[in-house]
Amino acid sequence: MIAVGVQTWGTDVAALRRYWAAADALGYARVTYGDGLWEWTHDGWTLLAALALETRRCRIGPAVTYAFDRAAHHVSWLAKRAVAVDHLSNGRLDVRFAVGAEAPGVADSWRRHGIAYPRPAERLARLETVVHALRRLWAGDAVTSASLGLREARVTPAPVQRGGPPVWIAAMRPRAIALAARCADGWEASFLPPAAFGNAAAQLDAALAMAGRPRDGVRRSVEVDAALLDAPAPVAAVIERFCRRRGIARDHPLLDAALVGDTDAVVARARAYGAAGATDLMVGFDDFPETAMLERFGTRVLPALSARAA
Repeated sequence: MIAVGVQTWGTDVAALRRYWAAADALGYARVTYGDGLWEWTHDGWTLLAALALETRRCRIGPAVTYAFDRAAHHVSWLAKRAVAVDHLSNGRLDVRFAVGAEAPGVADSWRRHGIAYPRPAERLARLETVVHALRRLWAGDAVTSASLGLREARVTPAPVQRGGPPVWIAAMRPRAIALAARCADGWEASFLPPAAFGNAAAQLDAALAMAGRPRDGVRRSVEVDAALLDAPAPVAAVIERFCRRRGIARDHPLLDAALVGDTDAVVARARAYGAAGATDLMVGFDDFPETAMLERFGTRVLPALSARAA
C-alpha cells in the first residue's frame, strides 16, 4: 500500500488549522509544514507544535528542515525542539532534512541572514554529522563533537519514540542519495515522473547495498503536485489552471510528475509510482489552502489505493 501525505505552507494560521484537521480526519498518512526563512512560511518548528495539537492520527514533520550550519538549526536546539514536538504529537514526528539546492539565488537567500551556505560536499558532510549527533542525543548519550561545538552535551527528556523520531533525507543527486542510504530511515525525491523515480530508487538500492543495509530498511517518497478535477470539468481546463498557478508552460516537465486529471487518471498515476518503488506520496494540492481537492482526493483516491492493496 502506498501511503499518501500532504504538504502545507503559508502564513494564514486559521486556514492551516482547518486544513490540518481535515487532512487528519480524511485519513492522510502524513502532514508536513515548510521550514526556513522564506516569505511564505512562519517559523516551521513553532507551527509543527500547532500541527501536533491539531491532529490525532497522521504523522507530522517539516517538509524539510536545514542543518548545514549551526545558525540554520543548532543540533542541540533541533534535538530539543524535536523532542517537544514528539511529546506533543504522542510519538508521531518525522524529522525530514534537505541538503540544500544549487538553484540561482539560494545561497544568497541564506547569506543575507548571516547563515553560511557551504559547497555541496561540505553541506552533505555536516548533515551526516548532525544526524549521527541527533540520534545520540535522543538516546541520552553525552555527545562531544568539535565540528558541532558540543562538549559532553546531553538533551533531556527523551523522545516518546524509542531511539528518536525517524529521520528522512530529501536527495536527488548520487552523493546525497548515498548519504540517505547510510543514515536515513526515509528518502524523498521531488517532482520526478515514475520512470525517473524508479531510476533514482535503483541508485538508492545500490547505495544501500554498499552501506550494508537492507533494501526495505528505508522508505521511499516522492513529492508531487496534484490537481484532481471534479466531473464534469474538462481536463484541459484543469491543466491550464495548474500551469497558470505554477507559472509554467503546457510542455513543462513538472506536468510529467504531477497527478492531474480525473479520479481514474490520478489513481493510475499513483499506482505507477508504487510500481516504481515508492512507499509514500507527498502531495501538494493545486487549490491549497482550500480543502476541495484534499477532500475529493481523500474520498475518491485514497479508498481506491487501499482497495488495490487489499
